[in-house]
Amino acid sequence: MEIKIPSEEGPEISYEQRYGVPFIDLSQFKLDPEILSGFNEQFLRNHKIFPLFRSGNALAVAMVDPHDIVTIDEIRRQTGLEIEPMVCRESDLSQAIAQHFSDVPAAQPEAEITVDETELTTIEPDAGPEGTTELDLAPRQLEEKASEAPVVRWVNHMLIRAVRDRASDVHVEPGRESVSIRFRVDGILQQIAAPKKNLQIGVVSRIKIMSRMNIAEKRVPQDGRYSCIIDGREIDFRVSTFPVTYGEAVVMRILDRMRLLSLTELGFSKNDLEITEGMIAKPHGVIIISGPTGSGKTTTLYAILNEIRGTEKNIISIEDPVEYDMDNITQSQVNLRAGYTYLVGLRHILRQDPDVIMIGEVRDGETAGVSIRAALTGQLVFTTLHANDGPGTITRLIDMGVEPFLVASAVEGAIAQRLVRKICPKCKAPYFPHEKLATELELPAGTQFFKGKGCGHCRNTGYSGRIGLFEVLRTNDQIRDIVISRPTTSAVRNLARKQNMHTLWEDGIQKALAGITTIDEVMRETEKL
Repeated sequence: MEIKIPSEEGPEISYEQRYGVPFIDLSQFKLDPEILSGFNEQFLRNHKIFPLFRSGNALAVAMVDPHDIVTIDEIRRQTGLEIEPMVCRESDLSQAIAQHFSDVPAAQPEAEITVDETELTTIEPDAGPEGTTELDLAPRQLEEKASEAPVVRWVNHMLIRAVRDRASDVHVEPGRESVSIRFRVDGILQQIAAPKKNLQIGVVSRIKIMSRMNIAEKRVPQDGRYSCIIDGREIDFRVSTFPVTYGEAVVMRILDRMRLLSLTELGFSKNDLEITEGMIAKPHGVIIISGPTGSGKTTTLYAILNEIRGTEKNIISIEDPVEYDMDNITQSQVNLRAGYTYLVGLRHILRQDPDVIMIGEVRDGETAGVSIRAALTGQLVFTTLHANDGPGTITRLIDMGVEPFLVASAVEGAIAQRLVRKICPKCKAPYFPHEKLATELELPAGTQFFKGKGCGHCRNTGYSGRIGLFEVLRTNDQIRDIVISRPTTSAVRNLARKQNMHTLWEDGIQKALAGITTIDEVMRETEKL
């Protein structure tokens, strides 16, 4: 039978529809004394929860309010388990507690849950300009809501949990009757418990104040930045707000300064790593990282800079924005409002006597042309470009208006990449694909692949972490000769493959056979050419 609850906005709706989690009828549930032995009665009554059962590393918990993330985090902290909330009726919960604890007196008022504020220490940015105008009534009210204890605690818990869950982005999405909170973990968005609708304005205002945004401005998008220390690590949050129908949507990109990867950690094969190391050791030339948005291009750029930086080289970057602060590198951020673009910065950067130049992204033919000419004057230039593969990077430059002879002379190589999820090491198991699939992949019968069964460690996804697939094209005399004739992408690809270039697809198949990722992930991100 589907359980209904009253709705102030209209007809009755089910518990599952309202809260977005499974409903559990405690009156029909068989209690587990072993699970309950780890909790005292007062804790269950105060927080209106009831532990149900354990599955692997996850504990199912019935809650009157399954959106109470503070309580969920407290249970996680006490048990060391991942919590799977379910919703129950308050009357059933009181009866279940009374049944297990021999019908003791009624519950006391709910105690306030405190947060260890030392877990999250704010790093204050430089103060803004003096002489700002006095805020009117509405902004003052927003500040008051943002400073309320439940809002502060909830935002702190959300940020702490996002970092501990290895999320790359946090999405706060307001709806008509609720707020949705999603974490992007390993490239996939996952729903988490959200605050009540009446906390939405306070939560968004809190994030905007932390990020030094104008809380009074809700009609246009804004960008900001926020730094804090979580679990002893310095974390940067790059924040973007966007006006939507029911408020402001917020996306927070999480940048962990302790997670700068080395080249060997990115996922290059032995052969591709040797080629890449040879290219970045060159004294001049252009090396281009290509791929779609979210494929890890910036991470690869920073790994390369981390490999070559030192006191003997003057490395200068132009970025939008600067994502990681690095020692021994002069970093500059574009400012479109002030007229400071990639092109303007690149034209002036040559007067700074650079040895190495990093340009966050080539967006137009003019910037591409100046980058090429910088390499021809003796600088080593790194940049990114949106292209499907390594050979496509070469033809894309020509399509942008750069003369073919300049591309042939300056480009040392191109690295195309994609990100795929790695199989969870805790639940990885071998399997044999269907014979039809093996035939399509041109693999011998009996070829073994691997996949994750799903466990508490990976939240039953079968995946944990991500790794790159790479296609490394290094230019040589033969490729330069063909580039001058304005070749098609397939012509460049065919020549490069004859010279032992491994495609993204081939790199993915090798990683699938090695049990690093699944064939499903490879097929999702690449195609056989």
